[in-house]
Amino acid sequence: MFEKKVNTKEAPKQAKKEVKKDKNPGKSTSILKIVLIPLLITAVLVAAIYLVMDKMTERETLLKNVVVASQDIRVNAYITPDEVDQYFTVIQVDGTAVSESAYTSLKDLQAKGFYTNIPIGSGQILYSGNIKPTDARLDKYKSGYEITSIAVSNFDKGVNGKLREGAIIDVYAVDPATDELTLYVEDVYVAAAFDSSGTALTTDEGVAQSFTVYVKAAEIENMNHAINYGEIHIYQK
Repeated sequence: MFEKKVNTKEAPKQAKKEVKKDKNPGKSTSILKIVLIPLLITAVLVAAIYLVMDKMTERETLLKNVVVASQDIRVNAYITPDEVDQYFTVIQVDGTAVSESAYTSLKDLQAKGFYTNIPIGSGQILYSGNIKPTDARLDKYKSGYEITSIAVSNFDKGVNGKLREGAIIDVYAVDPATDELTLYVEDVYVAAAFDSSGTALTTDEGVAQSFTVYVKAAEIENMNHAINYGEIHIYQK
């Protein structure tokens, strides 16, 4: 049998080579750090941007267009299609807090005129129940009306002095022939209210003593009778 001879001269070289290999393990780690750290930072930034965009998209999805009053509107006000832009505007709000009955576009209001059911404050969202297309008590004025004034001498059996523009009233007076309180005109629209000094009342402050009202031609005679008889009582509808 032959044995392989070991070259003792090459052994130190191999050892040296092996030593050299062991001297550079940190170089690979540094390269990995240089490559991986930017990648990790990029991944974190992408994830953060995605989350922000996702939240923005979610927020936009939750926002809803709604119609709000741009000024205070009295009860029983009649708004024509041409006046919609004057009294209302559209804003965006949190959709989760708004009822489905809220109006979302001015076009929904511009088809035809409508009446307000309640006083609508500036900035208040408009809901379908706040307006109505017709009102049997008020539609009569569309064909025209006269304006007159009445002074109320007695509130004991009627409404108090807080009556204001937009109210609908019935006008009573004491009939001298029977000495009984008699209905003379019903469903009368109050156009303005005044205190004892003749100052127009537009807020809740003050006590109204006289009123400017709308009267149809067929109602003028009866209204004049009530005015002439005095002791007018009015009842709010």
